[in-house]
Amino acid sequence: MSQVKHGGYGRELKSDVPITDFSANINPLGVPEKLLSSIQKSLSNLIYYPDVNYQNLRKNLAQLYQYDMNKIWVGNGSVDLIFNIIEILNSKNALLLAPTFGEYEHAFTKSGAEITHYFLKEENDFNLDVNELINFLKNDHSIDTICLCNPNNPTGTLVNKFQLRQLTSYCNDNGIWLIIDEAFNDFIANKQDYTFAGEINEDDSVVIIKSLTKYYAIPGLRLGMALLPNKQFLNTLIDYCEPWSVNTFAAELGPEVFNDQDYAKKTADWLQNEKKFLEAELPQIPNLKMYPSAVNYYLLNCDTFDLYQELLDAGILIRNCDNYVGLTKGYYRIAVKSHAENQLLVEQLNRFCRR
Repeated sequence: MSQVKHGGYGRELKSDVPITDFSANINPLGVPEKLLSSIQKSLSNLIYYPDVNYQNLRKNLAQLYQYDMNKIWVGNGSVDLIFNIIEILNSKNALLLAPTFGEYEHAFTKSGAEITHYFLKEENDFNLDVNELINFLKNDHSIDTICLCNPNNPTGTLVNKFQLRQLTSYCNDNGIWLIIDEAFNDFIANKQDYTFAGEINEDDSVVIIKSLTKYYAIPGLRLGMALLPNKQFLNTLIDYCEPWSVNTFAAELGPEVFNDQDYAKKTADWLQNEKKFLEAELPQIPNLKMYPSAVNYYLLNCDTFDLYQELLDAGILIRNCDNYVGLTKGYYRIAVKSHAENQLLVEQLNRFCRR
């Protein structure tokens, strides 16, 4: 059976047993009831085009993230915005962490940029040392764009907002654009310490990308947003993007969805409890290494046998990470799911790794 490029393909696999999908990092609580209600209310508006400027959606997102709506744009998922923004920046030489989310490289390659990889160190649990990165940049003046995933995917590592300011200052002084992808930031318990949304200034060469699809469990709906440094960038992006890239269901999501404190509390409680469970159980399993993670997924290493195929045969799909630059065969990513599903995963890992 061929292995998938991304996670989240459990329902497409042909298997004799039901598949429990740990390959996609989606909130297992499912779509909030208030979001489902919003979609129901939007059904009657499907005969109309969405507002081409998404005024209400941008206003609601501005309130959610405490940011100027006139410097916010939305797209058909965060990847849509990543591709469009990279095309606009017209980068010649881009720097990417390794390992990190693979679509950055796809987007830069499509736009014609040369790519330099900055390899994170396994012995440092793949954490980024910003001082070392800046020293690296000082020795390569060709870099004009950096794409930084924070929290990083698949490692779950973080850079705090003070380190981000340090990197931003260097980029500002050296003509480098910094794209910060915060797709999983909403899962972090102390997310305000790691988001750059409240720190970005008009003269910063920074764009922040956010995704709403993981947290609200709506990857099929597709909704991403970009926090831009100034209105000039917004106008350029609007002129470049295709109109009506956001559908009516997403465009009409309102404060009742984004301010759903009950869903937020249930999500925080679930993640805290399940991370505690997995972090107690997984390190006890022989022939398996779990790397520290601040978010709702973990990077694992098991190089003694094909863990992907063994688990798949048992009805569990995990993300094989051997196609990430900077990782080799034997690296895998698992999502944090419901307690019953996490117990099943631990049970099967013990079964295979203790043989």
